[in-house]
Amino acid sequence: MGATARLTVTLVVSGALVGTTALAHAAPDSGSAGGPVNAVAPPQQPTSGPGGSDYAYTDMRVSSGGEGDNAWFAFEPVGGPPLASAPLAVITHGFGEYSGYEKLHGLIRHTVRKGSVVIYPRWQASPRTPCPKGPGDIEPCVQSAVEGIRGGLSFLQSDSARVQPQLDRTSYFGLSFGGILTSNFLNRHEALELPRPRAVFLDDPHDGGFAGKGEPALDDTLAGIPADTLFQCHIGDEGIVALEGNQDSSCNALFPKLGHIPPANKNIVLTYTDKHGTPPLLSAHGVSNGSPNPDTRGSIDAYDYFFIWKVWDALRSAADSGADREYALGDTPEHRYMGTWSDGTPVTPLKIQDHAPIRP
Repeated sequence: MGATARLTVTLVVSGALVGTTALAHAAPDSGSAGGPVNAVAPPQQPTSGPGGSDYAYTDMRVSSGGEGDNAWFAFEPVGGPPLASAPLAVITHGFGEYSGYEKLHGLIRHTVRKGSVVIYPRWQASPRTPCPKGPGDIEPCVQSAVEGIRGGLSFLQSDSARVQPQLDRTSYFGLSFGGILTSNFLNRHEALELPRPRAVFLDDPHDGGFAGKGEPALDDTLAGIPADTLFQCHIGDEGIVALEGNQDSSCNALFPKLGHIPPANKNIVLTYTDKHGTPPLLSAHGVSNGSPNPDTRGSIDAYDYFFIWKVWDALRSAADSGADREYALGDTPEHRYMGTWSDGTPVTPLKIQDHAPIRP
């Protein structure tokens, strides 16, 4: 892993960077309390457990480096007990975020404050690079993501004063096109010399459909992903599968390629839009786009707390020690639960299967 050509380091205190807008999250209301007086309010973040606010660290130190489409961000916990090393999480964005990390800022910050280091390969420097033809020429994007991961790792490992990534405790998260890239580079992780995946969470993976339906940009087989990987793949009921002719796209196309992973270690899950209260909880393409930046349209909501963050935390804990498995795998009450509205009405629970296809 060579030295990067450019490097900047900043300390983020409140978690706000200029970035792009969210996909599925509702826009913040302009009202003083997020909606009308006496409106039914959505669930708040739990105080403990997977997805909870019992953080060990107050914030994160942000570093960036690399050139062009091979750039990266690295995030380390600050404001808590000293850390020599920590579990590694690799979080990969979808198509179109090339100026920052705002779309996945909430997930990144949550993960770091829970005590992990995060590498975020910023594999795209402009709207049409490095693979403007999408699935017709996906390999430059795969390679850029890999170079970003390598660059972030090299930066952390070359400085003993940094929190060192525990490579044997590596998990991966991919949003949309980033889910396709993640699947492909993990399928080849040994040849690419990437850390072995322990847990993988994909949020509505999609290649854009430029070369046809059914995610043709995926590798023909995903047998290179280790069979003991804990794996979750999410679809929104108003996301990719809601588009005409795409009912067998996204996770429905990807999941059949994971036949070597035992059913007990994988799930395909579906979220539903729930408009019981204000603001509504939307389940369009990608629900992981919550940001703590009040100037972005993608606010953090119950689909972060009780789904993305909860399952992500629990999937990683289960991979490490077996703890919290019931919150991340299997058709269990803990996994299905999505919180309750302020009037006591449960948010529409997850639909959970160990096989594809899944239908709204």
